[in-house]
Amino acid sequence: MKLSDLTDEEWFKRLSGRREANLQTIAERWAYWDNEQPMYHVARILAEQDNKFPPLTVNWVRKYIRSIDGRSILEGFAFVGQDSLDEQCQSIMLRNELDLKHSLNNIATMVTGWSYGMVGPGTDGARVTIESPSSMAVERDPLTGEVIASIKFWSSDVDGSQDDMAVMQLPNKDGSSRFIPYENGERQTESKLKWMAGPAQRQASGLVPVVPFLNQERWGVPTTQMADLIPIVDAANFTATSMMATILRHAMPRILAINIQSAQFLNSDGSVNTNALKAATGEVWMVPAAEDEAGELIPAGDVPDVDIKQLPAADMRNFHETMNLLARIGAGLCDLTPVDLGFGVSDNPPSADSIDKSKDERLLGIERFNRQQGAGYERLMRYALAVEGQNVGKRLLETKFRNVATPTKQSMATAAIGTLESGISDLYQSRRDYGYSPTEIAAMETREETARASRDAGINRILRPVPEPEPVPEAK
Repeated sequence: MKLSDLTDEEWFKRLSGRREANLQTIAERWAYWDNEQPMYHVARILAEQDNKFPPLTVNWVRKYIRSIDGRSILEGFAFVGQDSLDEQCQSIMLRNELDLKHSLNNIATMVTGWSYGMVGPGTDGARVTIESPSSMAVERDPLTGEVIASIKFWSSDVDGSQDDMAVMQLPNKDGSSRFIPYENGERQTESKLKWMAGPAQRQASGLVPVVPFLNQERWGVPTTQMADLIPIVDAANFTATSMMATILRHAMPRILAINIQSAQFLNSDGSVNTNALKAATGEVWMVPAAEDEAGELIPAGDVPDVDIKQLPAADMRNFHETMNLLARIGAGLCDLTPVDLGFGVSDNPPSADSIDKSKDERLLGIERFNRQQGAGYERLMRYALAVEGQNVGKRLLETKFRNVATPTKQSMATAAIGTLESGISDLYQSRRDYGYSPTEIAAMETREETARASRDAGINRILRPVPEPEPVPEAK
């Protein structure tokens, strides 16, 4: 059966089923971001220690994702060949707070593998929203990659415990599209409600204005940015929690008492006498003297020699070196330095060249990520311009991001002056390299031209030739 032959009910089952299939994967990946991933191997360690301490977890995942998001800053949009940012695109971006929601989109895309953007009409123009990957599903044309069907779920309850509202967008065969609302209200079984479709609303455009943001897409299948780091984080959490158990058992002072009569540290009911035995930290190991069933010493009346000694604490260096090694491996996979993950500081720190090399690799990765996200934003902005009645035709739109190297004003000025003095660029381009916009440069040139004209007029007044006096006629 062709996709165009599916009924609305079949479309709903297809899209909602796809969304349900993704929910578990999305939840598992968000758990790593929230540092709440299931740790069965760590739980066994805690159980062996009678749960005397919580697990020690290291959230390198969030550190890595934030290192990319912090340098991915959306500045605006411009048409190719246009020096300045487009005013209408800027208005749409700022009105919908995309400069703020851009970070949310970045994190969702990198953590889960995908995110969504939606466009629709609003009271003051196009409304652009960033949607959670757990609330949506789409169908893409296998030939063109365009979204040909979408569904979005949400909850109308304050607690948001269960989705009870949905909306589906589908194309019509006549070139238009339809907008179908759904509500989950009628009880179908004891634990399941039935989705009921509302009246479809016809849309003039045949486009489904939904854009999926896919991270490192491989023929439609996205990948989480955490894929390489997750095994390292699991190993680090296991090592760190094992270190805590070792601290409790072996790195604290341990007292060994031999030939202690049980009546000296146990109550009559068999509980520990806290007045006789106090150990807030560390361990007290006792080897009881030989006693009969009544608790009397064997042989009777023979008081054994009590031997109490303190055992040396264990060295924790092996755990520290293991964590350091894991940090180095994780940093290498993420184009970071071990210092970024809190390790690697030693008597022989990495050289400046190796740090710059690692930084270059990271910046190249962020630029590739920005290009990936920018392609989705460009399509999103085209839909928004169409909603506002602007037909951009074949004009190409470009997403502008801040320089990922985040240079200081001083370094930008030094570079701009260097290219100007060497003749590589002219004054206009040097000002652009420094960061001035074309509008600011035009204002500067106007002021310079006015000042130049005023200066030339003053010089002309000073240097103008003095007229020679007219000759006096001779007396006759």
